[in-house]
Amino acid sequence: MRVGLDRPQDIAAAIGLARPTMAGSSITENSSLAISTVYACVYKVASTLSSLSLCLYESDGVNRVKLFAHPAYRAVSVSPNSEDTPFNFWESVVADALLRGCGYALIVRDGAGRVEQLVCIPSEQVERKELNGAIMYKLADGRVVDMSDMLEVSNLYRMSPIRLHRENLGLARSAQDYGAQYFGNGGQMTGVLSSEQPLKNDQINVVQQSWNASSTNAGTKLLPFGFKYQRIGIPPEEAQFIQTRKFQAEEICRIFSVPPALVQLESQTTYNNVEQQNLMFARHTILPWAKRIEQELNRKLLNVIEQPTHYFKFELNDLFRGDMAARSAFFTQMLQNGVMSINEVRAQEELNPVAGGDVHTVQVNQIALDRLEAYSDKIASDGTE
Repeated sequence: MRVGLDRPQDIAAAIGLARPTMAGSSITENSSLAISTVYACVYKVASTLSSLSLCLYESDGVNRVKLFAHPAYRAVSVSPNSEDTPFNFWESVVADALLRGCGYALIVRDGAGRVEQLVCIPSEQVERKELNGAIMYKLADGRVVDMSDMLEVSNLYRMSPIRLHRENLGLARSAQDYGAQYFGNGGQMTGVLSSEQPLKNDQINVVQQSWNASSTNAGTKLLPFGFKYQRIGIPPEEAQFIQTRKFQAEEICRIFSVPPALVQLESQTTYNNVEQQNLMFARHTILPWAKRIEQELNRKLLNVIEQPTHYFKFELNDLFRGDMAARSAFFTQMLQNGVMSINEVRAQEELNPVAGGDVHTVQVNQIALDRLEAYSDKIASDGTE
């Protein structure tokens, strides 16, 4: 159970997150997407989750079957509503959760209580409230929705990481704006023209217009006679512009738990370290979000009779495909040494058992353990193998 204020914007205001950043940039969930690393991280997580198959299973504890005709499966993985494909639907929900702390989807049911549609509701249009000890959701159009009719995919505190880390993001945005302004000014630093002679206003205007016009063109700039130019900005190399941008990009990757190589931040990468970062991404980023979604679907789309035997599950094998060689070697060793049976291995891979697969074998011709002693006696008596 999580405690605190209901709306992310209320939490932000309560702890002072609504003020402008110290770097001077205004950061909101929408404006943060202009920072390329934020966009890349949100896209990477949301699109990866949305590309995974999401299946509904029924299990008796031994065998598992996929349920393709179940209304909940159709709403989740075939056609959430009349406008969205499953990919677009889940991408929107997850992106909202990543940027704003919560992603919501309204559950539309038929007269019998079966799921008909899932409709993504932007989180800024949802206010989570507690009424008489029950969680309710108030929508922007005035509707009040019971907790059982709203899917909620949220992070730990239901807080926007954009607001929480606004200073880091503000620095990243300011560095980006600084670079744009610097190169937009032809690579010239801001400065002032000074003259030892007093000037009238019309003379000042003429000199200023002439200098500004020359500053927008390439080539050598000529100072008016009697004037001096004094730089008042800090050049990029002294401001450590490149290093600052790189560090802030890495900070954003930490915020969203995305390995830098997956958003093209590392210049020196090899197949092995990219493969390891992919596995880290699958285990430490995608898997937790998948579990949040699976448990929310089990809780709200399945009735109390179905819940003990039915469950939703993402097909994550594709994400761990790079680790298949290691898994294959491990299972082979477990089988050859009699530690695991074929059916125990198949259960680990979400496969149904096969006849005769519960027997443990060892590497000697893959003989059953209960026949090993007799087999050894036969070899001893025959003198053959």
